[in-house]
Amino acid sequence: MYVGVDLAWSNRARTGLAAVDRAGRLVDSASVTTDDEIVAWVGAHAPVRAAAMDAPLIVTNASGQRDCEREVSRVFGRYGASCHASNLTRPYFNPPRGATIARRLGWTLDPDPTYAAGVPPCIEVYPHPAMVGLFELGSVLPYKAKGGRSFERRRAAFLELLAHLESVDVLGLPANERWRSIRAAVEDARRPMHLERLEDEVDAVFCAHLAWRWREAPESLHLYGTPADGYIVATPPPTHPVSARVATVAGESDDRSTAPVAERPVMTAFEVRGVPATFATAGERPWRAAVHQAAVAAVADDGPLPGRLEVTMHFRLPPPWRSGQGWDLDNLVKPTLDALTPVLGRRAIAGPEQSDDERVDRLVASKRTVREGENTGATILVTVL
Repeated sequence: MYVGVDLAWSNRARTGLAAVDRAGRLVDSASVTTDDEIVAWVGAHAPVRAAAMDAPLIVTNASGQRDCEREVSRVFGRYGASCHASNLTRPYFNPPRGATIARRLGWTLDPDPTYAAGVPPCIEVYPHPAMVGLFELGSVLPYKAKGGRSFERRRAAFLELLAHLESVDVLGLPANERWRSIRAAVEDARRPMHLERLEDEVDAVFCAHLAWRWREAPESLHLYGTPADGYIVATPPPTHPVSARVATVAGESDDRSTAPVAERPVMTAFEVRGVPATFATAGERPWRAAVHQAAVAAVADDGPLPGRLEVTMHFRLPPPWRSGQGWDLDNLVKPTLDALTPVLGRRAIAGPEQSDDERVDRLVASKRTVREGENTGATILVTVL
């Protein structure tokens, strides 16, 4: 097994745990509190080939930041994924809780040893920069409960994160019963606490995937810093563009992020259940109705989003039922975009209602066949640029 641990800095908060098998498929996930509970859960999923922990593991500096934190901030800071300082003046890093748990489990903090030596490596990871690199995000996703973020904004970002994770085929998330319950809970969430119960567990799933990559696809990751003075494993330095949305609200930060200060835009994300249909086919009308209904529920009484917009659509399609059948992505996009009037607004012209899609300056779309245990439909994210 490969284990992911999203470790709380104290034993009073929830720690997320996840395990994936040798093929990279999610086997189990949970959240617990105490060190004993962490050790018991990991023990039930032995043997462990490697672990990845979102927490400082090697801290030797008396003050300031570790070199690895400065390096990660230099590389990923423009995407909003900088680091807080870890040093020995903080009681929870002297010694680090993560190092204590790793040694109790018989793991080594050296990232290089092979499993043949009988000692699994436990690497320190930081999910936000790794997500930026792996999913080519223009900025970190604001799904954490920090700095006055609105519930709707967090939920929209959470849904986007779930869609990105589900795009990692080796994880097999749509077929995992626990994951399906997590997705349903996010879709049905009505209060911040409903999301907060899930954040650590979802982060742990991502950490477990990084542990798997460290052994099975090491070229996809990069070590910042050194095993002697502290290191963080994330993706190699990214080269994709930075989003204009990179800065955060004043005082807002994630667990280890210290991003620049500015206002983030409004965004909304929602799920559409049904069979996606292409333009000018028999299924277009019911699909447009399903999209319109989901969009109405997403914006509630707030009305259309303001300004210039970015629209992202991830379509989940049924398997072809006749030879040669397929769905052209551009023909899937058109009826979906036309049905987004509740979010995009109505174009100010005479005649039949048309969505104000002239305001869409960036459009991202993808399609794939629905997986076992998954519903057909689409995940739609609309963001003010």
